[in-house]
Amino acid sequence: MNLVLKSSCIYDSVADTPFAGYIEIEGNKIKSVVKGDTDKYNDPCKYEIKDCGDRTVTAGLIDGHVHLFLGALHAGTVDIYESNTEEEAAKMLYDAYKKRNDEWVIGFRWHNYRWPEAKLPSKASLDKYFPDRPVIAFNNELHSVWVNSKTLELCGIDRNTPDPEGGTIGRDEDGEPTGFFLEQPAMEMVTEKALNASSVMEEEMIKAFMDVAHSKGITSIGAVHVMRIMKHKACRRLEKKNQLKMRVFFAPHMEMDIQEAIKLRDEYNSDKLRFLGLKGFIDGTPLAYTGYMVEDYSDRPGFCSQPLVDQEWLNEKSRQCYKNDIAMRLHACGDGAVRMALDAYQTARKEYGEKDVRNTIEHIEVIHEDDIGRFAKTNTIASIQPSHIVIDSLEIHPAFIMLDEKRLRLSWIGKTLEKNGARVAFGTDYPIVDLDPVDTVYRAVTRRMANDMPQEGWNPQEKFTVAEALKNSTIGPAYMMCMEDKLGTVEKGKFADINVFSRNIFENIDNMLSTKTDMTIFDGEIVYDKLQGEN
Repeated sequence: MNLVLKSSCIYDSVADTPFAGYIEIEGNKIKSVVKGDTDKYNDPCKYEIKDCGDRTVTAGLIDGHVHLFLGALHAGTVDIYESNTEEEAAKMLYDAYKKRNDEWVIGFRWHNYRWPEAKLPSKASLDKYFPDRPVIAFNNELHSVWVNSKTLELCGIDRNTPDPEGGTIGRDEDGEPTGFFLEQPAMEMVTEKALNASSVMEEEMIKAFMDVAHSKGITSIGAVHVMRIMKHKACRRLEKKNQLKMRVFFAPHMEMDIQEAIKLRDEYNSDKLRFLGLKGFIDGTPLAYTGYMVEDYSDRPGFCSQPLVDQEWLNEKSRQCYKNDIAMRLHACGDGAVRMALDAYQTARKEYGEKDVRNTIEHIEVIHEDDIGRFAKTNTIASIQPSHIVIDSLEIHPAFIMLDEKRLRLSWIGKTLEKNGARVAFGTDYPIVDLDPVDTVYRAVTRRMANDMPQEGWNPQEKFTVAEALKNSTIGPAYMMCMEDKLGTVEKGKFADINVFSRNIFENIDNMLSTKTDMTIFDGEIVYDKLQGEN
């Protein structure tokens, strides 16, 4: 018996407007898409019809940028974003863990810009609550961690421990570590012990993550490393058990040898688990003053930060990858870092000619106007996370202190890149922000802050339409995954990965955030269903 979805609002990510009609699923593929009414599916012996009413039905949503294992870990630990002081954050961790027997206390998303004077945290506040138990808490951008004295002791870090290249160990006036570690090389010094999990635990955490993703309509993810954490082997074990109910396209760290990358490319190439390329960090983030800028920060004359990698090294890595048809996904938040990434991609294309290697730049929080058109010229995909623009209110956004007016107009952009020929793919960057594709679409469409202001949106010229935002959440990342022939649109012959929203998402945009997912179909199988019993 074939499954048939009926809706007055099917959006196929091909046209610019939704239509009424039917989607027929046979096995794991879409057999047909019928626009308008038909009596073709009236035989209950042949077809099971799910009447979705006026709910918007789309292709399965694809989150192009997720930190899979940390996201799975986040779901089972503590989110401290809402803390208003360092003390409150430490107390939230204590209250959550005082009756738990976990070896490590783990928290996520502290945000010192919400605290008085944006002061960075220290080990002292954690030591007060956890004198004998190791603690590690990740900040909201995953570019720094906060630990206590017990963690420093277990990791063998003291005043004599040198800063790693590209990272910073926070120190007090006497040179003692404060418990603050900035950027990946420093963070890795304290995360390895905390994040060591058994194979069984890895698989269970990933399955729990998939359940959450299904409840959001997400059927595919771009899993990118942070701190060199990449659980593709756990995903392979799940795939072999037929328990990988999500398509995972993963990108491990770019420092690996090219031969190892080629091996991953050749070994992981199924439709459910595939090596996507290598992920690297060129800089940190502007809000931490680690975003590499073309010109100085407005409030720090003479300082534009510095890149985490050398341009010549990056160029050579780009050549190696491009030569071997391996894409790169480069984290570049500052406009200087974005330029470095484009220069590296251009160098490889100049040497080896035009090839369909789909390189990506991640985040692009600031861009120089001279580099906007270079995305199309180098076939570089703009991987954007619209929810990154959000802070409590625009009035307290630190970017207004750090950047001049010209750079502010080119901050957290999107539509301008698309207008200039760039392919755009959306993601959340979970667990840096919530795993919420509706919020992604809403911020792309409205560009409003957490207080839902300004009404017209920040830099409104960068707003997308609902249709465009849905395309960038489906066919856009499918193109990035080199899967546009199988995913990303509701068309005959595509994989039956389907999302059914709880309402018509095209109507009443101001109320969009109330939208949930009522049904998710992955590979022809209903994996999440709140419509059960309605038909």
